[in-house]
Order: sequence, then C-alpha cells, then structure tokens
Amino acid sequence: MIAVTQPRRVAATSLAARVAQEQCSTLGQLVGYAVRFDEKSTSDTRIKYMTDGMIVRELLSDPMLSRYSVVIVDEAHERTLRTDLLLANLKKIIKKRNEAPTKDAKGKHSSNISNPLKIVVMSATLDAEKFSKFFYKYGHL
Repeated sequence: MIAVTQPRRVAATSLAARVAQEQCSTLGQLVGYAVRFDEKSTSDTRIKYMTDGMIVRELLSDPMLSRYSVVIVDEAHERTLRTDLLLANLKKIIKKRNEAPTKDAKGKHSSNISNPLKIVVMSATLDAEKFSKFFYKYGHL
C-alpha cells in the first residue's frame, strides 16, 4: 500500500476524494483516507491519504510500517513535530527493512516486511540538500 501524508485533515480527505474520482473508484475502496475520528479504507485500499499524526499513531502498533511499500511525505517544508518524528522513524525503518530478511514460523526467510521501503519527500519549497544529507545512505532524494 502507498501512504500519502498531509499535515492537515482537509488536505488528506479532499485529495483522497479527488484521486478516487480520477480513478473512477468509490472513496474508501482503491483510494482511502484516515484522519482523526474518521477513516474510509478497506483491505482493498491501495493508496491511503492520511494526516502525519495518523501514520505516527500507526507506528505505535506497527513500528516497521509493514503494510506500506511507499510512504510519501507531502508538505515536508512545514517541519512540524509530527513530520520530523515521522521522518526520523522512516530513516530507522529503511535501515531495518534493508537488513537481513525476516523469518517465518518455520524458520524460512519471509519477505513480509523485508521489502525495502521507498520514501518520497515532497514540497513546493523544499530544501533538498537538507533532506539529501538526512537520508544520504539510503538512496536518492
């Protein structure tokens, strides 16, 4: 699944609605969202728009964000506490998910969360050099 973070609820819900409409999909099916006190998504959801606070909350129950193959952090230039906390955790997750693969109950290598996590950091006014230095070991920015 792809997670797209937004700093505000209105942006998360309206962008999800717009992308669902462009995909000719019902909101909550292929494209969903999660904001505080409101979520529209199913097990079939492939793109989930959410506030940065919601994905930080998901870190509490799933520290590896194993449901996601891509995390897009939008409006990163705003540098809120939640966004900075998310970016710091994403850096740790990249390292862990790029290390040795996990093993299943039978001791065989499993790829459930060992797949690399891709991160996209977006902003209209981003200082790319700062973010490149922060993620420098883990690929291109």
